Amino acid sequence: MSKKPIYYKYRLILLLGAILASFGFPPKIHALDISAPDANDSVAISVRNQDFPQWGYYTVRRDFRKCASPRCGGFFIKQNNLKATPCVDGVFRNECYVSSIDWSSLKLPLDKLAKIQNQDGSRLILRGSIVPVEFGEIGKFGELRVKEAFIAATDTPAKGTFVALKNNGIVCFTTPCFSTDRFILNKPQSSQVSSIDLSQTRATPEQIEAANKEIFALGLITVGTTKVVDDLNPTKRDVKFVATQFYLRVEPD
Repeated sequence: MSKKPIYYKYRLILLLGAILASFGFPPKIHALDISAPDANDSVAISVRNQDFPQWGYYTVRRDFRKCASPRCGGFFIKQNNLKATPCVDGVFRNECYVSSIDWSSLKLPLDKLAKIQNQDGSRLILRGSIVPVEFGEIGKFGELRVKEAFIAATDTPAKGTFVALKNNGIVCFTTPCFSTDRFILNKPQSSQVSSIDLSQTRATPEQIEAANKEIFALGLITVGTTKVVDDLNPTKRDVKFVATQFYLRVEPD
C-alpha cells in the first residue's frame, strides 16, 4: 500500500484547525503585567502583558503611634487580595510600614489633594510601588509612590474580591454576552463575565454612569463576588459580577 505524501497530513491538520475556529470560541484572555506574590508565596510573580497594568494596588491606614518620625507617623499599607505584602526590606508581612506617600505623579491641585489625603484610608485604593528612602544614620524606610488613586463611591462596606472590570470589545446579538474581562488585583488571574450588578453599592445614578464609563475606558476598580445564574439551557448561563463597592479614578481638574 502506497504512503500518502507528508504535505497531505499538513493540509488535513490545517483543515481541522479552520473547522474548529469556525465555532467561534471566545478569545483568550491575556495574562497581566504584575509583580505581586501569591497569598502564601515568597516568590514574586512576573507575567508580561499590558492589558490592564494592575501591579501594586494597596489599601492604606494611618500610623498613630507616638514616636519620632520617620519611625512613626507614616502609614501601613497592604496589597489588595493578598495575605502577605512585600515590604521595602524584602520581607513579606500582613502590612508594610512606609514613612511617607509621594502623591506628585497625580498632578492634582492642592485643594483636591488635601481632600484625598483627608479621606478615611478604607475608602482609598492606591496603585504604586514601594521605594527605599535613606534617612542618614536613622536608616532606610519605605515610601509609597502613587501612580493612580481611586475613591470609594459610597460608604457601603467593601466585601469580596478586589477586581478590575474592563470592556473587551466583544459585540453580541444575544445574551449572555461575555464582553467584560475581570482581572483580580495583584494576581495573575482573569476571566470573563456577562453582566454586572452595581445596585448593592447604593451609588447614585450619576456615580453608576461614571462607573460604566470607566468600564469602557481604562477599567473600573470594584469589589464583590462572581455568581453563575443557572438557566435550563447550559449555553445561556449568566456569569454575573455583583459589586458591594466600586472606586472611581481620581483625575486632575
